[in-house]
Parts: sequence; structure tokens; C-alpha cells
Amino acid sequence: MNKLNSDDPRIREAYLYKKLRENSVQCNTCNRRCVIKEGEVGFCKTKKNIEGKLYTLQYGDVSSYSLNPIEKKPAYHFYPGSTALTLGSWSCNFICNWCQNWEISKTPPPPNYSDASLLTPEKVVENATFNPSINGICFSFNEPTLSLEFAYDVFHLLSEDYYKHFVTNGYMTPEALGLLIDVGLNGMTVSFKGTKNIVDCLLDMKVDHVWDNLQIAFQRGVHIELVYLLIPTLNDDEEFIIDFSQKVISKLSDRIPVHFSRYFPSYLAKQPKTSISILQKAHTIAKNEGLKYVYLGNIPGHPFQSTYCPNCSELLIKRDVFSVTFSKLNPNNRCPSCNEQIPIFPHIPIYLNS
Repeated sequence: MNKLNSDDPRIREAYLYKKLRENSVQCNTCNRRCVIKEGEVGFCKTKKNIEGKLYTLQYGDVSSYSLNPIEKKPAYHFYPGSTALTLGSWSCNFICNWCQNWEISKTPPPPNYSDASLLTPEKVVENATFNPSINGICFSFNEPTLSLEFAYDVFHLLSEDYYKHFVTNGYMTPEALGLLIDVGLNGMTVSFKGTKNIVDCLLDMKVDHVWDNLQIAFQRGVHIELVYLLIPTLNDDEEFIIDFSQKVISKLSDRIPVHFSRYFPSYLAKQPKTSISILQKAHTIAKNEGLKYVYLGNIPGHPFQSTYCPNCSELLIKRDVFSVTFSKLNPNNRCPSCNEQIPIFPHIPIYLNS
């Protein structure tokens, strides 16, 4: 990838775009597929048309950087008990007014390189592999699709001994998703804002693109977990939960872990926090529709943070907030009471505490 100039290493030519007439370009990183005139930026403000070429403005510009348990993503069936080096950058391609990370997701990359916090792919991989407590790398905090070029290069350098995970809204193009899977992306936590009749109008996007990407990832062996943020008066109607649950089963599998998360007022949203009774009702509805692994999030200590056997209801993996406290799973991920096979990625949970 060529740099635009040596003064700001964050500015790199984008991987996915198409040149159009009159020096315009079409960004093919996310499904907004912005057509950008020369000198202008796309919807997310992280891609800019400079002299008829598309550039990312935030290559290696890290806004957030920490070690997190994989359960915090949330991901409960993906290397349970492991630790991910987690990093994020700036901005988003969605316009949610309830965003929990709005300080970075509603902020474009700093205009001056001196105000940026820059990492190279080599340094990220070095940091991940130097610390024996780290088991993989996760891009999160803001929408990681916007950091496609940097994520691709990090994953390309990272050994197969480490996992590669995205916490995302799932709105990347199939081309971008394919690039990431080609360099080893093997886990995705995908956040849903509601069902089609709400999201398409409210967020100016097409939720069908997310389902299409999920099917591609699922067919290519990527581990998937889904998060549905329940917001009172917006997306918590019973019909929405039924519709969502049926789509998970028909388009993916009844064994996909689904997390219904509690909303708290944030950014511009003023609705009261979600009641626990609403979350528990969603759990009941989803289970009645046939989903086998349904969890409740943002309720510390709730029993539905733990994993139970869908066949005999045996408690198999107990969690306390983001920690795995014990597991009764057999070494081959089967229930010790009825021998039900539990879908854990990888097949042998080498990081699972016992």
C-alpha cells in the first residue's frame, strides 16, 4: 500500500474502491458504497478522495487499546476464558443516537498527526505475541470495518496460533468480508439495532446486507455470535423478537449464540433503561422460537449469563460478569449428564478454566 506522503503515515491508499468519471471514486469498504468527489470524504469521514484516488485517513490511528476477556465482546462460545488484545480507532458508518462509545464513534480521525496515537501492524503483533496471557486480537470499540486496511495487515502478520475477532455492525461489503476471512478472521460478534422495519428507516441502512454477510461468514466457517440491544419503545416489541429469532434460525442456525443486552441512556437517547423483565421476556420468546443458546447482557450476576445444556438444562459454564468461574464440559465439549454436543469454537476449549 502506498503512502500519500511521508508526513502523515495514517494516510494510505484504500484497498477497496472503484475509479469513476471526473475523478470521483466509489468506496467499496462498507455497504454504503459512497460515491466521493475529489477533495471530499465519505459518510464515515475516514475515507477521502485525493486526486482521484481513495485514501484511508486513520491507518494505525488507535483511539482505544486494552486487554479484555473475550466474554466482554460478548463472545461466550469463542475461546471461552481467553484474553484478547483489543483496539479501536475513530468514527462509524451508522448514526445510532444511543451509542455507548460515542466519544470515538462520533468523532473523525484527528486532523493533525501530532494528535494521533499511531501503531504499526508489526507493533500490534509484537505486543500480542510478547504477552503470554494474550490469546488473540480483536478490533472493537468503534466500527472496525472502517479500519479495514490496518486490520487486514495486522491479521496477515498474526500467527494462526492466535484468534482474529471483529465486534462489528456487520455492514462491510462482501468484498471486505472476504479479504478479512482470507487473512484468518475466525470470529465475529455482530450487533443488531432491531429488525428491518425499524432499522432501515431509522439508521438509513439495509439490514438485509447484514444477514447476507452473516450467511457468507457462517458458510466459510467463521464463528458468529449476535447481540440485540433492547431499547424500550423502539425495538422491544414481541413481534420484533420473534422476527429476529426466526431469522437467526432460518438464515443461520438455532445453535448461534444470541445475546439480548440491556440498554442504558447514552449520547442523545433519552429512553429509560431497559427493565430486567423486558430482557427476561425476550429470553423466553427466543427460547420458545427454538434458539438453543440465549443470553442476557449488561445485568451483572444474572443466571442467564451462564451456559446451560439445551437438552437437559445442566449448568455447563458459569460466568460472573466477564469471567468464567467454572466449567462442567467434558474435554470434547459434551454435557456430562446427557452427552449433548455443545458448540464451542475451537472444538477443544484449550483456554477454558475448569
